[in-house]
Amino acid sequence: METLLTFIGLLVVVSIFFRFIGAIIILLFRYPLLFLFAILGIYFLFKNFRFKFYTYRTRNNPYGNYNNRSQNTNNSSQNYYDLRKKYDYYRNLFNLPENFTKEELKKKFRELTKKYHPDKCPENRKKCEEQFKKINEAYEFLSKYAK
Repeated sequence: METLLTFIGLLVVVSIFFRFIGAIIILLFRYPLLFLFAILGIYFLFKNFRFKFYTYRTRNNPYGNYNNRSQNTNNSSQNYYDLRKKYDYYRNLFNLPENFTKEELKKKFRELTKKYHPDKCPENRKKCEEQFKKINEAYEFLSKYAK
């Protein structure tokens, strides 16, 4: 008996829903101007809505593979999140706090350049050269953001 009453209640709810939808559709087709406003309203409602069903995401590289990206000197065209990733990566390379000063940056830069200068480590010259280039690039980038 309970299942029958539940089924009847469900049918009543569904019939009320379809009557409501049917009344809206009849009103929209009876008054074309109302139909036009409904279409425009739906358009403006979802104009800035982005469907993300078919986006393909790549895995995040924790080391930030910045060498494969095009060398664009115009920073305004770069994405904020890319700049933030680069900032955090270089800041961690220098082991600096979030808000660092120019003096702290300069001190860490001098320490790292002394440590990784290619003339000072002849056994791993190639590795030191790469690290030295990375340090110089990081210093140029971070000097813009130092207080």
